[in-house]
Amino acid sequence: MAKHCVLVSGPTIAHDEKLKRELEEFAVVLTSEDNSQIKSILGDNKIDLIILEISNANLHEIEVIKIVKRRFPTTEIILVDGDGDQELIAQAFAFGVKDAFRRPHKRNLLSFA
Repeated sequence: MAKHCVLVSGPTIAHDEKLKRELEEFAVVLTSEDNSQIKSILGDNKIDLIILEISNANLHEIEVIKIVKRRFPTTEIILVDGDGDQELIAQAFAFGVKDAFRRPHKRNLLSFA
């Protein structure tokens, strides 16, 4: 059985080596510091789950979520949010985000989400 593929994307979460090691127990893990690269990564890889770090009420990230869910509807997205922007989180859920966690993220929750 093939392993799932997880993309961990965001300026700080992409460097979380402990999270990456935990995820590698059951998935192939790709990382990107730059959320604007998600579309091209999805074009080259079959991604099952994106763990997406968002910050500063970045509306560009909402556009990325919309595009991902439109082009790759089976790809699940989990947000890691550092700002607690409830409006941004609500918009993300409206566009198909599966779950959201506040930073600092709890690795055990992300590993089993």
